[in-house]
Amino acid sequence: MKKFLLPIILLIAGIGFIAYPFFLPSGDIDLKIQPATVIMPAAYKVYSNPDILGGRYNLFKAVVKNSTSSEIKNLKVQFRVPGLIPDWTDVPAATNLLPGQTAVATCYPVFPQSITERNTTSKEKTEIKITYGNKGNPTERDESFPFDVTSVNDIVFTNMADQDKAYAGDFGENRVLYACMVSSEDPIIKHYAQAVQQKILCGESGAGVGESGEVTDQSIKEKVRVMQGVYNATLLSHMVYSETQSGVSKFGDNTSSTEHIRLPREVVSGNTGLCIELALLHASIYKAAGLNPVIFLVPGHAYPGIKVGNQYIPIESTGIGGVGLGGIMSADQALKKGLEELKTFYEESSKGNPQYQLLDIDQLYSQGFKDMELKPDPTLADETDKILQTWPTCLISALNQPARAAAYASRPRPKPRTRSTEYTTSNWQRGAINTISFSYPGSWPVYPHPVAQIPFLIAAAISPDKTAQVETYHVAAQNPEQAIYYIKMAVNRMGETVQYSETGSENNLTRFNGTTYNNGITLTWVGYFRNGYGGVDGVIVGTTGGGNRAVLNEIVNSIR
Repeated sequence: MKKFLLPIILLIAGIGFIAYPFFLPSGDIDLKIQPATVIMPAAYKVYSNPDILGGRYNLFKAVVKNSTSSEIKNLKVQFRVPGLIPDWTDVPAATNLLPGQTAVATCYPVFPQSITERNTTSKEKTEIKITYGNKGNPTERDESFPFDVTSVNDIVFTNMADQDKAYAGDFGENRVLYACMVSSEDPIIKHYAQAVQQKILCGESGAGVGESGEVTDQSIKEKVRVMQGVYNATLLSHMVYSETQSGVSKFGDNTSSTEHIRLPREVVSGNTGLCIELALLHASIYKAAGLNPVIFLVPGHAYPGIKVGNQYIPIESTGIGGVGLGGIMSADQALKKGLEELKTFYEESSKGNPQYQLLDIDQLYSQGFKDMELKPDPTLADETDKILQTWPTCLISALNQPARAAAYASRPRPKPRTRSTEYTTSNWQRGAINTISFSYPGSWPVYPHPVAQIPFLIAAAISPDKTAQVETYHVAAQNPEQAIYYIKMAVNRMGETVQYSETGSENNLTRFNGTTYNNGITLTWVGYFRNGYGGVDGVIVGTTGGGNRAVLNEIVNSIR
């Protein structure tokens, strides 16, 4: 019996050695999920790329810490989003953690192209599964979090939590995502660009530089000819400038301005667009024509251009006219206006002003920003064809003649299809914001979209001595009380203090009296609001104390 004792002991020891890990406690982890609160379908390709802006655009970060005294093995992080990414998908992460060690697993989801077909905001849920320990009997930890998926047309200006926003640039950090809305590969835009080349540019692309690739005077002229051709195409289409929806939304702990952007295909088929929408349309056609498009973003405005060598050539795309913009510019005038705006852009950007931003589309694409893939849309294609059929052939030279340009400037203009602010020419001009009308002195200059951080501030007319002003608003709110609250929140985020109270109603308008304080200056104001199309319209009249009371009273009395 003794001769079998040692082998039996060794056998038992071996079995114990093999089985020992299965009986060890798997330990525990400290887990913190840092979730995204909103996803924008227009940028769906950006979220899958960890190299863009240091991996800023992700679905979540899972911070895992080994809080035990023993090593944790076989760590695995997986996620899924029912309805978008239904299968459990691995997130790269460290597999082993020593005691006290922390690992960060960042999720860069590959969303399906179908996400671009969403035209409303929806609530979605991310499910996370973390396993670790023995492979045969792993410990599992389950987490989840909700998030919003916006419409494909929506841009949320920032992802930052309110408490983390420190300077002006934080409020518009996502403006770079406009690049994803440049749609040079969209079948509708390709068709439109081809029509520009054939009917407006007489079959010549004009996009080439010299045979050796150098930039020459002739190549610059040809590129400018393309820009003028695109601009003249919008004139021939009777396209007009008009407003779109904007507002303030809450996503988790982030309160952000949002903007509903018509895609370039929707601009050409609807024959109307906001400044950024017109800039995106121009940029899309420029890129389809082989040019290097850029977009200049300035406070309350945007305009397109091209990069040629080390220089930029801009054009004022809103010169086509529209309610609130005055007369119509010829292509030459639009180029001249763009160069004037470029001078201001250089001055302000050289000071480091974050509200002046240049989007170089080709450069952004090289960094990983990509345009979204859009499916053919027969309805929009038919509407676009109806417009293209009205174009004569080879009219670019005729349109550049002063007499022909004047004829187009004086032709009847269609009314825009969406909300806008109207001003006419007289000693006292008449203004309107959808459902509200008013009068103001003709000597007061008007500034469309004067504050980038307040996109629902449509326009402001300011007295020459800058002591009085009239502001028009369209806020995506349910009632006047909510609208004035949104305005207060936006102004407060800019470091100003707002106090107000509701003081009654007149002519079916809700009246508010208030004051705004900023660096020792007090603006006293009265505001009138009512529900309108797609939100609440409002007019605010204010003075810093030096305004002519008789003039201000006349403005207030004219509000209807």
